[in-house]
Amino acid sequence: MSETKKKSLHINEVAPGNSITVTAIQGKKQLDIQAIYAELTEAEKKALDEIYGDKYIPIELITEEVDGETFSVNFMQQNSKVEVVAVNADGVFKFSNVRILKFNFDDGKSIHLIHGLNPKGVPCNRRRGVRINLDTRMELEQEKERFPILVREISYCGFSFINLSKKDVDVNKAFILNLMEHDEGKTYSIGRFVGKVHRVQKVEGGHDIYGCILADKHAATLQKYVAMKQLEFLNGRKMKSVEKNSNSENWRAEIADALGETLDDY
Repeated sequence: MSETKKKSLHINEVAPGNSITVTAIQGKKQLDIQAIYAELTEAEKKALDEIYGDKYIPIELITEEVDGETFSVNFMQQNSKVEVVAVNADGVFKFSNVRILKFNFDDGKSIHLIHGLNPKGVPCNRRRGVRINLDTRMELEQEKERFPILVREISYCGFSFINLSKKDVDVNKAFILNLMEHDEGKTYSIGRFVGKVHRVQKVEGGHDIYGCILADKHAATLQKYVAMKQLEFLNGRKMKSVEKNSNSENWRAEIADALGETLDDY
């Protein structure tokens, strides 16, 4: 974070690599989706600038799967409200007066676009990553040990768990989270994700809760996973389009590379 806190952030200051969360509110339902900044060519940026000036953020198309078909999410429904939270080195900023539009380029490429009717975001207090509650049994691997764990919640940058094993997880060493998905009685792995314990919350008379951070290289995959689970919870049905992470046999050797990158606070 910068030493001098900004009083506002213009929407065109949001950049690739920043955390972008779209919150859609309709009645009593609220859906938080981790969005991904869409990279544009010069021609694409020029086309958007001519229409929206400097009051937009391009994001990758947000989709959902219904009966085996993929559709873009419609944010323009009646009686719905949209807010956007962006996080960068200057802090956490909320844009309240925005709308989410689908934009089709002449070459057939489609994106979603955050159009700032009021382009200034104001500081707000919010965690960096959208979290979803899972309470799902999974497996953690550390060196040659395997630990059954209960994952309480997860975001694209970290997760918390309860250790169900009688063995202790070494909080000073990296581990691999084997992210599991359960569907119709079957269990399969979404992928292996490098992480490290960040803090341990002591619970009197109960299990300790481990708060963990995950390596930056997994962010894009986990953003899509968290968004998919959010849509599942909202729609009440299972989605099939889970993008699996690398299942490389060399995953142990990848730990050094992953932890050589910046690990975000959780």
